[in-house]
Amino acid sequence: MRNQLRPVLAAVLALVFPGLGHLSLRRWGRALLWHLTIVGGGVALFALYDVEPVDPFAGPAAVTAAVPTDVTLPIVLLSALSALDAYLVGRADAANRDRVDAAAEAIRRQAANAEGDEGAGNGGTPPAASVTDDGDESLEVTCPNCGKETDADLDFCHWCTEPLPWAETDAE
Repeated sequence: MRNQLRPVLAAVLALVFPGLGHLSLRRWGRALLWHLTIVGGGVALFALYDVEPVDPFAGPAAVTAAVPTDVTLPIVLLSALSALDAYLVGRADAANRDRVDAAAEAIRRQAANAEGDEGAGNGGTPPAASVTDDGDESLEVTCPNCGKETDADLDFCHWCTEPLPWAETDAE
């Protein structure tokens, strides 16, 4: 449920303040790029159209009348595109996170089965490791000895150095 709300929250935050939605998704470069694009574009448009400073306490009618549509429309359009980008990035992150969680759960189940098979003398098979869309992230599994998360690509826990259940042992 939380993964489904993050994209919506990111889109709303992107509408409130340029780049804030991407910051909530921890996309620092995109946040900076969108912020500089929207604020820089606004400053450039205000300078190009020679818009006089507006008193923010004069009321919304005075602000709307003082800022021309040629300035307002591009800023609103850029803000909407930023919110759409934050939403799409958030959805992609949530889908990737769900895929990684499902693959990690499959590895945990396979490790538990391998542990049970090993006790019966059948050997056990190594789990499928590093199942992500990019291929550059490794799945994390929990060590049965120390309980800390370790890399599924390794045959041993890098915290306690105990062999993991799917490790091929030479003793057999």
